[in-house]
Amino acid sequence: MSVTLPENPSVSNATVGKDYLLYVNTGTVAVPVWTLIGGQRGSSLGRTADSIDTSHKTSGGWKSAVAGLRGWSIDLDGLVLLNDLGIEALETAFNLGKQVHLKFEYPDKRYRTGWAAITDFSIETPHDGEASLSGTLEGNGALSDLIPSITPLSVTVSKAAATDQAFTIAPSTTTITGIKNGANALTVTTNYTYSNGTLTIKGTYLGGLTVGTQTLSITTGDGAVITIVIELTA
Repeated sequence: MSVTLPENPSVSNATVGKDYLLYVNTGTVAVPVWTLIGGQRGSSLGRTADSIDTSHKTSGGWKSAVAGLRGWSIDLDGLVLLNDLGIEALETAFNLGKQVHLKFEYPDKRYRTGWAAITDFSIETPHDGEASLSGTLEGNGALSDLIPSITPLSVTVSKAAATDQAFTIAPSTTTITGIKNGANALTVTTNYTYSNGTLTIKGTYLGGLTVGTQTLSITTGDGAVITIVIELTA
């Protein structure tokens, strides 16, 4: 006999570090393939701002400061796993001097993305311990706001036999305020349905589109925009 247990609906529960994960994009910017970096023990996200002294003679003898340029970085440490695609991607980027596209995922599957340069990528191999790696990933530009996750990111659909396509959005409490295909807004119920984290794009809508790449932009209740790519074949 199987037992079903409820989920605690409280959003104030504390989280644990093991549930925060770092991914590297091994796909493209338009259609990312988020590859987990294996062996992670820590992926600490640091956010800083330069301190600019704005004290003056008439500030009552107290110092004052404002935040200047902001920056972010991730300190990575973990075990060395052989044949791990995530680690290989970081190694390749470091050797070629290329920036990496990163995803920092929270326990509820929301995430932040950003581009970073690898300024340190070291391996330690003590004779009496595990082989470990450490790295510093310094952000280039802004780190994104929190974005709900959606899977899959892309699907291939035959126009001649288009069927409903289901996508999972996490967290499931995410709301949707609208979906657009370019400048054209989709109509809820007619073109799509959404309930409890499950988004369904209707096959009747997909069958009426032009063969080629269709990019749908989904706006959530908190203002985030997620995109999915639909490759429509004949």
